[in-house]
Amino acid sequence: MFDIVMPLFNKEIYVARTIESVLTQRFRDWKLYVVDDGSSDNGASVVEGFGDPRIALIRQENAGPGAARNTGIIAGSSDWIAFLDADDIWLPDHLKVLNDLRQAFPGAALIGNAYVHWTGGDVPVPPEAGKMREVRYFHEASRGRAPFFTSSAAFSRSGIDHVGLLAPVVIGDEMDFWARLALHGQVAASTQPTVLYRVGTGGITDSSVADDIVSLDQVSLPVATLLERIPGISDPQLKQDVIDYIDFDAGLALTRALRTGRLANARRLRKLFIEGPRGKARIAAWLARLPAPIGQKILHVIFASKQALQSR
Repeated sequence: MFDIVMPLFNKEIYVARTIESVLTQRFRDWKLYVVDDGSSDNGASVVEGFGDPRIALIRQENAGPGAARNTGIIAGSSDWIAFLDADDIWLPDHLKVLNDLRQAFPGAALIGNAYVHWTGGDVPVPPEAGKMREVRYFHEASRGRAPFFTSSAAFSRSGIDHVGLLAPVVIGDEMDFWARLALHGQVAASTQPTVLYRVGTGGITDSSVADDIVSLDQVSLPVATLLERIPGISDPQLKQDVIDYIDFDAGLALTRALRTGRLANARRLRKLFIEGPRGKARIAAWLARLPAPIGQKILHVIFASKQALQSR
């Protein structure tokens, strides 16, 4: 059985379709915990309207997605927990593939399926079966190809006993949680896309930008966690993967800082890498040396050209 945890904050126009995607799962052994995190719209009433005993609605004052997810985790009791944001969509085989994964990798603490970005409209035809595999989580994430995201992942309740609950923060709670679980145990993933990741809804991911950063531990919550734990990592490959992950995150922060005109922040970030920037971050680090208007304009031209090529 899976407990499904869904934080809900002002997603009235999306939540019904998201819940319907749970109801159409071919794997039927689940219970859904929707945690209304102090919404000001009628999303909670939409949830109540389903009248399904497998759907539990919990109300709390606004405390952020991390705290809402913790509330749902604590309310449930199943050995495995899956996250689902209130505006994403599960394809019918999502829980079935997760169940196959956990059975194929009984030692895994964290599992997940592939996903596709989606802007709404018709739901695509479900793909055929993918490949199940053990993954080096930090290695893949540090190369910009994370094998899953929040709404396509699941984790064992026993893992929580070792790493604790999510940090009650607004941004980065789940990424920090994945990092702690990946340090603790095996990670497995399926290449079959079973989730539609809705983009452009004005959520936290859509609006996040780099803050002013003066030290590496301020880059992100998972980076702060990993910096504390690097000295205790004995596996050389895992340690290198973690270092690569930290530098990748720093590179993302550097690029965001440059794109938003925060040149002083970008120049500070250039000096914070453990081993140095790679790929796009190396270009951003070079541009950060230029006068502010010039570097920023060049970067915007690069991203505009990339988007134009992708839209063809």
